[in-house]
Amino acid sequence: MASSKRTCARGGPLCLSIKTDRLGDWIGIWISIVAFAAIVTDLRYRKIFNWLTLPAIVVGLALSFAATGLPGLALGFAGILLAFVAFGWMWGVKILGAGDVKLLMAFAALAGAAGFSGGRNGVSFVADLALLTLMVGGALAAATLAVKGRLGPFFRKFWRFLVTFSSRNLATEFPKADPTLQMPFGVSIAIAAVWLWYDNPLIRWGIAPWN
Repeated sequence: MASSKRTCARGGPLCLSIKTDRLGDWIGIWISIVAFAAIVTDLRYRKIFNWLTLPAIVVGLALSFAATGLPGLALGFAGILLAFVAFGWMWGVKILGAGDVKLLMAFAALAGAAGFSGGRNGVSFVADLALLTLMVGGALAAATLAVKGRLGPFFRKFWRFLVTFSSRNLATEFPKADPTLQMPFGVSIAIAAVWLWYDNPLIRWGIAPWN
């Protein structure tokens, strides 16, 4: 014990390891708090508020800087930009709300600190977040359709869309969204962020198209 204290007092590798572990733990707690708040507001109000997402972006950048200095801060800004490019257009065409995109940007701001999660760092972390969010969203949507007995009709409408879209002689029949079946996308983002930080499933599944 005395030896450990002396090592920490000199700023040795043991002390650095302890500080690193604590930073990773605090980042995980922060992600969980933001994710929980986003799920609650998205389910209750169908909205993710600026009072949550904007401070979360700032804190994410600060944590990236605390983790790896200026390179981490640069990765944090790159993560924000990548998240906006990947999902901002969905806000433009009204598929996602602005709060959903800003929530993704808040988690992507942690790109410079993602190495503490044991997963992939930097831009790969943001790409993993985007892909896992889509996978979680698809699974939740399928589960919602199945519970409501609408999975069969959905696939029939989707098949009809593919047939008419690929035919020159038929007018394309776009499937109409049922507002009663819509799943708040913020829930998928929040679940994916927490899952990614604590146990990146894409690594275990061998999914790494950008590595």
